[in-house]
Amino acid sequence: MENYILLFSGVPTNKRAAAGTAIMIKANFKKRIRSYVFVNERNLQLRYKLERGYLTLLAVYAPEEGKTEQTDEFYGTFQDQIDKISKNDYIVVAGDYNARVGNVPVDGILGTNGEITAKSNIHKLTEFASVNELKITKTFFRRKEIHKMTWSARGYRSIIDYILTNKKLPSLVNDTKVFRRYDVTTDHYLLIFKIRLPKKWYTFTKRSLRQEEIFRVHLFETWKVLKCGAEEKWRRSVGPIM
Repeated sequence: MENYILLFSGVPTNKRAAAGTAIMIKANFKKRIRSYVFVNERNLQLRYKLERGYLTLLAVYAPEEGKTEQTDEFYGTFQDQIDKISKNDYIVVAGDYNARVGNVPVDGILGTNGEITAKSNIHKLTEFASVNELKITKTFFRRKEIHKMTWSARGYRSIIDYILTNKKLPSLVNDTKVFRRYDVTTDHYLLIFKIRLPKKWYTFTKRSLRQEEIFRVHLFETWKVLKCGAEEKWRRSVGPIM
């Protein structure tokens, strides 16, 4: 933990901890953090400077299924956040959406690699994703069942955690899958999201000399050698000057 910066947004200390979101980032990337906003216990936002442009990361925690009023309030606040983000930013929204979206595809939004079961909260999430052109990345990658389920408790398993991206990012996303190796005190599994930034974003190649520049340098160096040789030959022919 000492090598990381932790941003946490939760309930007041005098209230029961019914919700909370957090973002961790390596300490050596501290200078790349441009801003962060503690919206409430269910929404946390960070803006990060890339080599080209900015990445806005949102951590979210949606209310449990059946809590209609709280869910409406959550998505209302969520929409306000999205509306304030620059359209030029790369956007990643990660968290527990408490929604089972099934595997019926929605073009560009939802893929076919989810679970069979879909619950009522699917409509809130897919509608929100469609309106804001956000892709539910996990459903586009084929995985074994063991690497699909993000939650397990009391003999039940489901997919309720997702990572969404805006339309600028999908071509850079390599994978989204569950990683079960970490043993932490939670009934959720770690969900990993991999992106590969183009090499030209973070490498600098020294500009090579153009062909005519190389020729000029070579010609100049050759001329210097010939000039020095001619001067030396002239000195020898005339002898020492008295």
